[in-house]
Amino acid sequence: AKHTAAKQVDYLEQLVDKYPINTIEDGMDENDWDGWKQLTERIGDRVQLVGDDLFVTNTEILAKGIENGIGNSILIKVNQIGTLTETFDAIEMAQKAGYTAVVSHRSGETEDTT
Repeated sequence: AKHTAAKQVDYLEQLVDKYPINTIEDGMDENDWDGWKQLTERIGDRVQLVGDDLFVTNTEILAKGIENGIGNSILIKVNQIGTLTETFDAIEMAQKAGYTAVVSHRSGETEDTT
């Protein structure tokens, strides 16, 4: 059965209420900004809501998320955005907005093609 965004938010909130969860990565679909907004409003004060597929280490997308109160953390992948400068810009933007920046340890080198 397919979950609606509201059901997914309810489900994640129930998990947070029941278990000592402090971080959720990509809790909603990357294109479901309304769902992300609901999730952030419901549990964002208790849980680190990390956007990986949501923000893709991209400052333009992150700025939109910050402006709209979407998530409260970004997953940083050096090979996702392309340059160290862009990576550092994303980290700085996140931190200035009160978001956390979680640096991925599984990403490859910036010159990797895979």
